[in-house]
Amino acid sequence: MKILVFSDSHLTDKFEIKKFNFLKRIISEADQVIINGDFWDGEMTTFNQFIASDWNKLFPILKERKTVYIYGNHDRKSYSNNKVNLFSLKQGYIYNLKQNGINYIIEHGNRFFITPDEFLPRSITRYSTLITGFFMQKFTFLQFILKKANEIMKSKIQKELKNNDIYVCGHSHWSEFDLKNNFINTGCIESGLAQYLIIDDQKITPMEERYY
Repeated sequence: MKILVFSDSHLTDKFEIKKFNFLKRIISEADQVIINGDFWDGEMTTFNQFIASDWNKLFPILKERKTVYIYGNHDRKSYSNNKVNLFSLKQGYIYNLKQNGINYIIEHGNRFFITPDEFLPRSITRYSTLITGFFMQKFTFLQFILKKANEIMKSKIQKELKNNDIYVCGHSHWSEFDLKNNFINTGCIESGLAQYLIIDDQKITPMEERYY
């Protein structure tokens, strides 16, 4: 069984054909899909606008693959409604996947690394999201913050992990595969960069490619 885990695609009501074709391909190639938060971006659009956009062409494919949808900080539960059932079979804040003797604890990550947008009014977070994204792309040296976020999440989860547990998160947009510390960050699918995780009957594989 091939399981796809991805996070932080930050879809809006603006349709991107290259990103769509990429997502359609990797979703179609999987037997099951787990979306680990920030699937769509509630700071940049509304849920109703998102589901009315052409991104809804992904929904039947996701539903066929019994998609599990984990809420993140940009697509928190309060931003959506029961129409999440259009693209997912189960929803929640955390999901435990047992595969090959391993218990994967799948959670977005904002429980351990809280960002300012969770405290700000939604009318402001749209602008803070745009400003943060601009500075991260313009000044790449600032990306040490993303790595630091991983270090914080990794440190805080250790006391909750048992021997056969692996924590799988997103949130920071910084891909990391650290099995020594039972920690995986799947990265993001944004701005042409695609990072995600494949779990199958034999192994766990972190993936990275470009979609434009």
